[in-house]
Amino acid sequence: MTPVRPGIWISDVVRALGAARTDSERAQVAQLLGFDLAAGAYDDALPPPVQPPLPDVTFSQALEEPDLHSGDEPAAWTAPEEWSEPTDVLAELPLLRPVQVEPTGARQEPLEPLARPTSERVVLPHLPLLVPHWTSAIIRALLARQVCEGPVDIPVLIDTLAHGRPVTALPRQPVPTLRYGVQVLVDRGTGMQPFRRDQDELVARIRAVVGPALVEVGYFSDVPQRGTGPGARWTRTTYQPPKNGRRILLLSDLGLGGPAEHFHRGTREEWEDFVGLVRQAGSSAVALSPYPTIRWARWMPRLLPLISWDRTTRPSRVGEGLP
Repeated sequence: MTPVRPGIWISDVVRALGAARTDSERAQVAQLLGFDLAAGAYDDALPPPVQPPLPDVTFSQALEEPDLHSGDEPAAWTAPEEWSEPTDVLAELPLLRPVQVEPTGARQEPLEPLARPTSERVVLPHLPLLVPHWTSAIIRALLARQVCEGPVDIPVLIDTLAHGRPVTALPRQPVPTLRYGVQVLVDRGTGMQPFRRDQDELVARIRAVVGPALVEVGYFSDVPQRGTGPGARWTRTTYQPPKNGRRILLLSDLGLGGPAEHFHRGTREEWEDFVGLVRQAGSSAVALSPYPTIRWARWMPRLLPLISWDRTTRPSRVGEGLP
């Protein structure tokens, strides 16, 4: 074999040999490309093709087709014996003996399906903020005024006589009374929106305890000075405190609740102005706040009596610190 010329690859030789027709042409092409291939060497280099054995069937038999109209049908294919499976697979498995047999429970009754949803509104049970059987006592402790119309105060009478002072009127012990009535101011601002049902129920209980004729109800938003009235917001006017010395009960959070973007909440200055108006009219105010004491600002209990409006409120503690 002569040395291969540079730039000529075996693939080039194979492609050129495939285009040649005879052995002599293949030999000449291989020599021109730098390969010395004798005549007939190309055929010997390639292995002979392997052909599958043909069935021993003559050409005439291959052309014959089965006669479908005759009674003879081609035999169906059957699987070898080693492929067949036993008909009963479980027969070869060993049977297990039960260890214990327990009786089944009583037959359960079928469950009733749930009621189909309807458009009818069902009022859910309401749990008020105050303990129900203490509410009346808490209202009396909040709204009652002390008047000296009770039994004769014997210790005071004896002290007057001992000092030689004239007795112009019998001294009497103070007793609470609700005959002066009450002015209930209900805050309808954003911070008190979750407690509107509690406000309405408490106003109804106050009317039942004090009397409808002695209860004055006014609604406002955030601060009473921005408009107070017994009806809708568009009917509210300038707030006027009571002139007969009635107790004022505030159902408000004093600007404590509501979302952070609520910029119309009442300020400290506005509530100080409200307390000043009440005192000038000769009345006193007390507030019920639904928020815990830990959230109260320091100025709130200093400005006016502030009572927790929750389940911890007791009648015995409500009257402490009230005028």
